[in-house]
Amino acid sequence: MKDFSCFIVRVFLRLFYTVKIIGFENLPQKGRIIVASNHISNIDPPAILSFINKLRNDTTALAKKELFDKPFLGWFLRKMDMIDVDRENADISAIKRSVRALQADRCLLIFPEGTRAKDGEKLQPKTGISYLAKKTKSKILPVRIFNDKNGLKLGKIIIVFDKPVDTDMYNLNDKKVFNEFPEIIMNKIFSIKI
Repeated sequence: MKDFSCFIVRVFLRLFYTVKIIGFENLPQKGRIIVASNHISNIDPPAILSFINKLRNDTTALAKKELFDKPFLGWFLRKMDMIDVDRENADISAIKRSVRALQADRCLLIFPEGTRAKDGEKLQPKTGISYLAKKTKSKILPVRIFNDKNGLKLGKIIIVFDKPVDTDMYNLNDKKVFNEFPEIIMNKIFSIKI
């Protein structure tokens, strides 16, 4: 059902948007990886997830729990294997499910800022990405999505996949590094140009 759901999203995107994917070859075909992206519109999570699913159907993603309360949308997000996260509280359940997914060598899509930056500007990221990288020893694949919110014409989406970041290069046991790491990743994401 997930493959079909992702196919439906891709068809929808192709009907209403011009979509261009750059650097897709940088996505590892197997093994644990955290795909970290900026987030500027509601279409970002299903758009990125649906294209990743073409290569890896073991991908899951985090989405705010409020979306799961909507009748059709909640059902659809569950079929796309998304993890609901309570952004108002420390959601231990979402963290545990994310860790389990990565420990099972799956691909996890996250948005380190934790919410949409509606104007396309960078927001302060959360330390969840540091925790997941430290706990699971996962590489991180920076992704940047462009649309009309950050310079493109209405109806156009470009998704750019950068090269994976080896988190072993960072001592995430050091509290200072742990706290700075999300900003390092966001800087890598925002350094991606088209």
